[in-house]
Amino acid sequence: MTAPSTAHPTSTTADPAGRRGEVVVRALAVEDDAEVAAAHVAMTASRNHGRPWAKRMSLRELVVDLRAPSTMERLEPWVALVDGEVAGLALQWFPLLDNTRFTWGEVDVHPRLRRRGAGGALVEQLVERTREEGRSTVLVESHVPDDAGEDHPHVRFAAKHGFAHANTEIRRILELPLAASRLEELAAGAASRHVDYRVESYVKRLPQELRQSYCDCWNQLAVDAPTGDVEFEPESLSPETYQEELDRMAEQGRTMIHTVAIGPAGEVVAYNDLVLSRDDPDEVMQWGTLVRREHRGHRLGMAVKVRGLQELARVAPEAKRVQTCNAEQNAHMVGVNEELGFVRVEALLAYQRHVD
Repeated sequence: MTAPSTAHPTSTTADPAGRRGEVVVRALAVEDDAEVAAAHVAMTASRNHGRPWAKRMSLRELVVDLRAPSTMERLEPWVALVDGEVAGLALQWFPLLDNTRFTWGEVDVHPRLRRRGAGGALVEQLVERTREEGRSTVLVESHVPDDAGEDHPHVRFAAKHGFAHANTEIRRILELPLAASRLEELAAGAASRHVDYRVESYVKRLPQELRQSYCDCWNQLAVDAPTGDVEFEPESLSPETYQEELDRMAEQGRTMIHTVAIGPAGEVVAYNDLVLSRDDPDEVMQWGTLVRREHRGHRLGMAVKVRGLQELARVAPEAKRVQTCNAEQNAHMVGVNEELGFVRVEALLAYQRHVD
């Protein structure tokens, strides 16, 4: 899917060495393999800069995101060119089924080509597209050191472009492997609290009879998880769009491990999702965990996380780390992660800018 061909007006800025350079923002040529590869190089260099734990998105994963249409959201990709070279990439998502007042953006600029105006031009393009589409708020995130203050370049950059801090999450990493005995101990400690529930793991996909109640849980995460000053409405995942996302992930070389707690009535009441990438097998992402409010107090959060890690050890024993992010005010889930052994490594700052 291609983005609009509208180009940002060309601007001329001075770089730190005193040279002059043209910055042009335009839609990424998503069918041009060479330009997509150059954008991937800039994105990867940006995300890895000073972050040894960065989760790498492979070129294959990016290409699928760019070229495979989605009924849930529209993706518009933009590149910033500095003297004709791809210096940065901005990805902007437009939700189509829910939360349609927002757009969500990611901006990356190659460290070698920063301080030329590419990042600022990309950010302003996201704001302008949000305004053109009649949406009210742009959301972006930035990774910073755990102890970063107001003087950190990313914090100052956000303020310069009119973005207000909205929420802080902490990225934590769990080193693998974990001792099987430790996982068995944690599972046993939680089991006595949920004798009326079943905890099961499924690799790649859930059985049909669990998909609707899983989607109901998944849709609630946006409103149940602490999100600071950003107010979301429930999302709209359905069994049909769930299958669509599974197909996309398969094309990307990704595998999902679903772990669910099933209540007395046979419905999913809690879940934990782990995502493996064939292109980056060392790193595993924990995408989401939720326990329905009416089923809390039974240690189901611990149960689904432990069972997921046990299944991970079975299907991907070579994995070296699991990464997760939680809002610091989510004390219960943070406590579960710390009991499992997750260690904090950086902060993830969410910013929003309201447009006219």
